[in-house]
Amino acid sequence: MLNARLLSIREDSERESGRADYPQDFPALPPVPVGRYVEQDFYDLEMKHLWPRTWLYAGHASEIPEPGCYKLFEQLGQSVIVSRGEGGEIRAFHNICRHRASALVVEDSGKTRRFVCPYHSWSYDLDGGLIGVPEERDFKCLDKAERGLKRVHCETMRGMIFINLDGNAPPLEEYFASTLRELEGFPLEDMVVNAVISVEMECNWKAALDNFLEAYHINTIHAKSIAPYLDSRSFNISLFRGGHARFATRKRGAGTIFGKDLAIPQGPSEIFRTHTIALPMFPNSFIAVDPVGFGWQSWWPVGMNRTVMTFTLMGWRDDVNRGPGFREAMVEQVKAIANEDVHLFPRLQRSLESGAVSSLLLGYQERALYWYQEEIDRRIGPQNIPQHLRIEQILAPFTAD
Repeated sequence: MLNARLLSIREDSERESGRADYPQDFPALPPVPVGRYVEQDFYDLEMKHLWPRTWLYAGHASEIPEPGCYKLFEQLGQSVIVSRGEGGEIRAFHNICRHRASALVVEDSGKTRRFVCPYHSWSYDLDGGLIGVPEERDFKCLDKAERGLKRVHCETMRGMIFINLDGNAPPLEEYFASTLRELEGFPLEDMVVNAVISVEMECNWKAALDNFLEAYHINTIHAKSIAPYLDSRSFNISLFRGGHARFATRKRGAGTIFGKDLAIPQGPSEIFRTHTIALPMFPNSFIAVDPVGFGWQSWWPVGMNRTVMTFTLMGWRDDVNRGPGFREAMVEQVKAIANEDVHLFPRLQRSLESGAVSSLLLGYQERALYWYQEEIDRRIGPQNIPQHLRIEQILAPFTAD
């Protein structure tokens, strides 16, 4: 299976490197309405129909390694406790006391034997059950079995933790089936979180995410930081159902963006040694897998034109490059590369809001941007979207699965 996938990626890279013209069998991409980035009504549709009904990255198992460890997920107006129970299972609960709705936890992370409300000291065990109520005699209608913490649908995938606010969501591994196939041969379960970086930006979340759905900008924006390590002409895209995609780009030599002389761990298969494999994961995550380490990036809307990008830097549990200052150097390199992109976004958003342009033009190597926009409409429901903001559905026949 891995050999067949490597052969396929090599063939795609060769084909793309030799391409001289626009592919004859691929349609021209219709313009994307600027209103999707600047109209409050469209943002409200996303908040109502998209985010509450999809799997959202909430952390990594290494961040809560022992029973009683927890971390907070605080995005999209939600506060969710992600914790490890006595038996080692990972669960998620709304961070809301069932008495009078006080937040139970205020620290970003920690370890506890029980969750105790800071308002009236109601307490809950690690399974979310209500176990302590001061002056319980004063509550005539209290049924503690019915007043446990409200569960949030939570599943893990090779160490990655996801939550879904929709109780009827499809299984996580079914939702990300195509992504899991592309990660075969890369032992994600052996990785740990080295650092988490958050950056707030004055732009629509899609304006920031779009930047990571194409490699067209790399030779310009990242001419010194990324471009020297990649054969950009070989960049090729596979689109997957559900809005997901896979990017593959041949590497130049054995170096990585983190350095030319680093030892490469033995775990990852040849695919990941010879190519950079990047995976946009709908709705808002992106990873560019590197054998030395990589970042799990997510974009979270704070408002129509405000976004928080979180960057979770992953490394190996037993890192062959572990040494004085190595992780710190990785973090600084990631920040430097991110800054090359991020400083563009506020001006880009102002241009979108100026009213001077009404649509965006996309090329063949930007088709993953259009695929994402199509999927957003499918999640919202085209019938709910004003005609002038709809995306024409044309790319389904060109998916790889």
